[in-house]
Amino acid sequence: MAGHLEQIITQKWLALYPDGQEAWTEFRRTGYPKLFPVVVNNSGGTISTTGFIRRINFAQTEKNTNSGAVDAAVQLLGGPDNGGTRLWWDHP
Repeated sequence: MAGHLEQIITQKWLALYPDGQEAWTEFRRTGYPKLFPVVVNNSGGTISTTGFIRRINFAQTEKNTNSGAVDAAVQLLGGPDNGGTRLWWDHP
């Protein structure tokens, strides 16, 4: 069954090529398609080489203009505000 899901999601990922955000979401949601590990990881260890980026950081303008809400949101993340912190729905 897992092989069928991998084939379906890989085809969906290819079909979503023009809509990168949607394709990235499908990858994060399912773990498919299987991608090559990152060769050079410039994240300083905040993003896994095999786990890939999981989320986008809060924008600096949002931090500057709405810092209270951003601080509350970061507390709900359960980790730091970086690309390696998984969202509530993105746990294996």
